Amino acid sequence: MITAKFVKPRAFPWNSARVPEQVDRLQNISGDLSLNREELWEIGREDRLGFRKQTPSLSFSATQYEYGSMKFWYDLANKEDPASGDDHYIDLDDLTTKKCELAAFLTDEDDVFVGTIYLPNIRVNGFSINIGDPDAIVERSFDLISEKYRIIDGEYFAYDSASVSVIGNKVITLSPVPVEYATGKYIYRVLRVRAGAVTNLAEGTDTNQWSYATGDVTVRDCEVSDLIKVYYVSATAYDTLWTDNDTVPQTLQADYCEIYMKVGTGARIYRLQSVGIDVSFEREDHKEIGNSEVVQTGVTSKTVTISLNRFGENFTLEQILAGDGTMPDIDPEEFVENVQLLVKIYDDKLHSNFKIGYLCTGLTPSTLGFTQDVQANMESSNALIGTNMKISDDESEVALL
Repeated sequence: MITAKFVKPRAFPWNSARVPEQVDRLQNISGDLSLNREELWEIGREDRLGFRKQTPSLSFSATQYEYGSMKFWYDLANKEDPASGDDHYIDLDDLTTKKCELAAFLTDEDDVFVGTIYLPNIRVNGFSINIGDPDAIVERSFDLISEKYRIIDGEYFAYDSASVSVIGNKVITLSPVPVEYATGKYIYRVLRVRAGAVTNLAEGTDTNQWSYATGDVTVRDCEVSDLIKVYYVSATAYDTLWTDNDTVPQTLQADYCEIYMKVGTGARIYRLQSVGIDVSFEREDHKEIGNSEVVQTGVTSKTVTISLNRFGENFTLEQILAGDGTMPDIDPEEFVENVQLLVKIYDDKLHSNFKIGYLCTGLTPSTLGFTQDVQANMESSNALIGTNMKISDDESEVALL
């Protein structure tokens, strides 16, 4: 049997010089592949003509304990670890067109390697940050999409890369050595990163193509500082696939959090029972005639939805949204726009060491609700919507504006 402790998840960003790395603190990963097959019939035929095999669609989800690290965010955004003085943050625009590969390396309880589940062309379709109750562990959940996944039976998904120092053809001797995964096929993908742009190169011997022979990949027409990334199948692991990460917090909890809202002036919000941030992308990814894969990716709209739930005690939050706490009459139709909400998460109950923050701006209130059950406290809920969000482990980058 394959149990959680024998599954080693790993992310392989496409762009930038960011290297593949394990994904820490995952609690759940699941995927559903729809093969999108359509029955075909014709007039005059009694039996089915056959099936039309359309491009599959993969829906993949992952839930991760919040632990204050930007690593997986950077993987999804294809961003390198920031150098001194560089920005730490990512925003929603950083996630709209970026791709990465994901792999789960599987070993059974007898310590026998079973194989790899390989998910190519992964894009972000949405994500959420959830503080479920005052005693909860803060969680991140990711909604990811692609067109397929592959099962590599008994072999490893492997990776190698090389930087180009001389103009011309670049020969990369792969280590470990590739194995044939289909007749005459050894290499899944060759990417070239040049001046911040990533190109998925075609196999062949023409300009800007690659070819494979006896352990070597040759990439044509390279320029100085190009980065070449090669993805393939091997009989041995390309690197150490898992190292227990005990240098970062195990989890970050609800009582480590501070929630702020700003309308004119900023104020910390108290008595909240749950906080949810949900981000969804309206994706518009396109194929082309003659190719079954997605060749253009994009997002037509982004939606950030904030849910704030609390016990009915007073109307402090509604007064903030009204923009004027001096008047007794609060009309929700007159709630202000351009609200800011900030979730700051620390690594202890004293809130002494900032770990990560989520700043949502340009919000407008969307719903206001009250619930009163018999023999129960009143519950109040507020929801806000917007289109902007910033994530950073640098406190100065997520300060209220």
